[in-house]
Parts: sequence; C-alpha cells; structure tokens
Amino acid sequence: MVPAKEAKDMLYKMLSHNLVALQEIPKTPDHAPSRTFYLYTVDVASAARMLLHRCYKSVANLMERRQYETRENKRLLEKSQRVEAILASMQATGAEATQLQEIEEMITAPERQQLETLKRNVNKIDASETQVDETIFVLESFIESTVKRP
Repeated sequence: MVPAKEAKDMLYKMLSHNLVALQEIPKTPDHAPSRTFYLYTVDVASAARMLLHRCYKSVANLMERRQYETRENKRLLEKSQRVEAILASMQATGAEATQLQEIEEMITAPERQQLETLKRNVNKIDASETQVDETIFVLESFIESTVKRP
C-alpha cells in the first residue's frame, strides 16, 4: 500500500483542504497522542459541494484568461480580420494570385506566429473549460441525486 509517512502527508493535505474530518478517540482521559485513536471520515456531500465551488472558480478564471488574451492581442486580431475580409472580397471579384499574395503578406511572419500561439492558447482554454463544465455537470448531478426530499 502507501508508506506511513506518505499517507500522513496526504491525510494532512486532505485535512487542510477540508476533504476529510478528524475525530480523536482517547484511550485515557489525558488525551496523550500515543494513547489516542485518530479516525478520519469523509463527508461526501460536503466534499462534492466544495469541489463544485472550486470548479466554478476554475471556469471563472478560464473565462478571465480568455478575455485577457484577446484584449492583449486585440490589434493583431483586428488586423487579421481586415486582411481576411479583403482577401475574401478580392477572391469574389476574381483577383490574380499575385494580388492575393501581396495582401496575405500584410501580416508579417512574427505576427502569424503570434496569431498561431494565440489560437493555440484559446483552443486550450476552450478545451479546459469544456472539461471543467463536464465535471460541474457530474458534481451537480451527484449532489442533486443525493439530496433527500420530503
């Protein structure tokens, strides 16, 4: 199983995060640690609610991060959209390939790289948000199913 030192570290971390509760059962009235049993219990509903709260915080942080990324790169995103709009209108009018290439070159290589990095980061944020949303759904379903109704 798990070594005692590692188990104690894990239990302390879980206790500090309120995932487990500690109950002392003394053998003698002096409550000496060597003569006391320590029982760890888990209130599953409370732990699920706490995890749900943390998931909501995570989603809020992800949304804030996406807004920050788009706000920091607003100028570049607007430039990219303008170039794409110009390209689309020129393709619709039947422009030559050299003209289209000149318009594409309005976005420099470093800007392209920055756009790719931004798209990759936003995609990761979206995927993370989806995963946290799924976890929220599971936790809410669990909490709802364990609530006792009159």
